[in-house]
Amino acid sequence: MKNAPFRLTALAVVALGSLLLTGCGGQSLAGAADAGAPAAAVKNTIPSGDLAGSVLKGITQNADFAARVPANIKTNGLKVATADGYPPMEMFDTDGKTMVGVDMSLVRAIADSWGVKVEIINSDVNSMMPGVASGRFDVLASGFNDTEVRREKASFVDYARSSGAIIVAKGNPEGITAPTDLCGHTMAVLDNGYYMQLTTTFSEDCVAAGQAPIEILGFANDPEALLQLQSGRAQAGMNDYPVGVFRAKEAGGAIEAIEIPGNSLFGIAVDPKNTELITLIQDTVNQLIADGDYDKILAAWDLSGMAVTEATVNQGK
Repeated sequence: MKNAPFRLTALAVVALGSLLLTGCGGQSLAGAADAGAPAAAVKNTIPSGDLAGSVLKGITQNADFAARVPANIKTNGLKVATADGYPPMEMFDTDGKTMVGVDMSLVRAIADSWGVKVEIINSDVNSMMPGVASGRFDVLASGFNDTEVRREKASFVDYARSSGAIIVAKGNPEGITAPTDLCGHTMAVLDNGYYMQLTTTFSEDCVAAGQAPIEILGFANDPEALLQLQSGRAQAGMNDYPVGVFRAKEAGGAIEAIEIPGNSLFGIAVDPKNTELITLIQDTVNQLIADGDYDKILAAWDLSGMAVTEATVNQGK
């Protein structure tokens, strides 16, 4: 502040400071005034069902990262969009309300590194990307593959490897072992998801090879799609491999997951205009990797095979 041409009394200084902090209508402006300062450290509650809970207990605020947190997140917390029903990436805890899963462990680790509250919001799959674009959510963390199509609407901080899986009935009665075996069959997949896009591509390849196309059934959530397979309405489904393995165990062996090796990447989606937040998330994940906490989080969920050595931005295929 420039020096005033007259001396303020102590009482006047206190009164002026109060006015500056309250602003019009008595609303605090402290958050805006402290935009460059570290947030007062917040430690988020660890749900009982978070398998990485012991790792999260040891994560504390990083002062350098905390100083870079956008003012709105310091004030309102980190708002994360996700969608249940995709274990072990994201799912409800035993209370039926709290979200857990490897993605949820990761965003809690990020928020604790910044010293801010995290608010995880269970959302409809089709509303999450528009919600990030509109500012309703700060980020989307929901087992989303970083793809060229999705990068038209969001930027992705890539944090884990992703391979796909063809889901078939027990014993694989149709003998499906590769995408070329899907021609002429009916598949049930998540509507508007990555595997809807991929299945459509497989079907086009079938037609180009002179074979019958794939009949594709789209559903709003993963359990509905799997139900079609178990009922015999569909002969196959597609999912991320860790999710497929989890679902097979959950179904007591009624279904099987056949891995499709690939080089896809899971990414945390952020508004492309929010470049500072994108860089901050990338730097934070890379610090978690360097500290060893990242590997421990994946190991806690039995997903060490998904690990990357570096968080990147928009490198999905």
